[in-house]
Amino acid sequence: MSVEQTVTTKDVTTNGATTNGATARRLSRDASADAASRRDIARASVRWFERMLIVGIVLWAAWIQTASAIPAHEARLRTFALAAAGLGFDLVEWEVTSLRAKARAFIAQPAAGLSEADATSLVREYMARAVTLGHLERELEARISQPDVAAEENSAVADLRAEIDALRTLQGAERPTVEAILEQQVTWALQEAGLGVGARILPPVKFAFTEPPRKVIVSPRDRIAMEYTRMVEAGLPLDTLESIESRIGAQTNAVGYVSNIGGLGAYPSMVVDRATLSWVISTIAHEWVHNYLTFFPLGLFYFGSGDLTTMNETVADIVGEEIGLLVLERYYPDLVPPEALVETTQAPESDRGAAEGVPAVFDFRAEMRTTRLEVDRLLAAGLIEEAEAYMEMRRQLFVENGYIIRVLNQAYFAFHGSYATSPASVSPIGPKMAALRAAAADLPGFLHTVRWFTAQADLDQALIDRDVVLPAGS
Repeated sequence: MSVEQTVTTKDVTTNGATTNGATARRLSRDASADAASRRDIARASVRWFERMLIVGIVLWAAWIQTASAIPAHEARLRTFALAAAGLGFDLVEWEVTSLRAKARAFIAQPAAGLSEADATSLVREYMARAVTLGHLERELEARISQPDVAAEENSAVADLRAEIDALRTLQGAERPTVEAILEQQVTWALQEAGLGVGARILPPVKFAFTEPPRKVIVSPRDRIAMEYTRMVEAGLPLDTLESIESRIGAQTNAVGYVSNIGGLGAYPSMVVDRATLSWVISTIAHEWVHNYLTFFPLGLFYFGSGDLTTMNETVADIVGEEIGLLVLERYYPDLVPPEALVETTQAPESDRGAAEGVPAVFDFRAEMRTTRLEVDRLLAAGLIEEAEAYMEMRRQLFVENGYIIRVLNQAYFAFHGSYATSPASVSPIGPKMAALRAAAADLPGFLHTVRWFTAQADLDQALIDRDVVLPAGS
């Protein structure tokens, strides 16, 4: 190799080395730039993700808040429910227990073999004890509520408790038999009236003597309307009832009332036994009508409107009275009242005082009707406080005349006014139903017509179709 070639080669090698170094540096710079770019992209991606996550969380929270928002009316009803929280009546448990007892009675047939005279005698004795037991329980409650009870009073309380326990034991032993007897008697009357399906009454007449649950009713203050209702346990003490009513009254434009009820159309029906025998029999029939109507529109849509509720209750009143009268005429003829004094099956709780010697000079029905009309007038004029003061004044008048009304307010009228035969009602449905019954050939014809009603317009049309002219003022 020549010197030139050597130099040239050396130069080339040197230049190549120089070139390769520059390339390496350029590649290194490019790699650094790429790494920085990737880091920038990564940081930007993280920031974008964080922003999107925040936006997503905000949108999700807004959606949850909107989706879970409770309509104002629903929220209002929930506040009413909270007023009686933990005190609700367990109907399912009651049904299971009662149906089990009825199954045992079906197998045992406790009333089988009794003559008609023995059966009616047993019923009379049971009912008399029930009334006595009610008086003794009230006496016991009055005694134990007194502060600083003396030693001799404690002894009297113990004797009273023993007497009550003995009566309860006897009543419990005879209750299944008495229930079976009354079921048979009401069944006979329904068949006699032509309400059977062939030779059977459907649904079968089944009831249980029990203390029905109490009913919480809420009405707006500015008008009479049943805005909310629920069942609570029977036997709640007075301070608990007042607490429920107070909590309801603390809400805007609301007033509460916790009422006793004489029966409930469960199955078997609930009927209280501390009442007159005629009332008990009519109530058994009344509650059977509710069970019967459950299979037809008038019963299926019971809660569909105030008119439907009132029509249903009025039909049960009418049929219950007629069936109850048939039972009395056949089995208890001495208890048949004069026609003008036939009692309704679901009178207000205060009406029960009339059987305890209230002077006839005070006309409860007329006075209560006057009260309702005046309250309606005052509320329509927007005079809420005046209406409430008037109701309290009238309540005291009723108490002075022997009718123990604990509460008289808008909710009282909303509840009792749903029974068109009650003096607390101003509904025209009562006279209309009475006129339709009078125009019907028989009780089945009446019941088979009204069971299909879904509105008061159906009642009006039925009257038109039969050319019924209502009495003046109806």
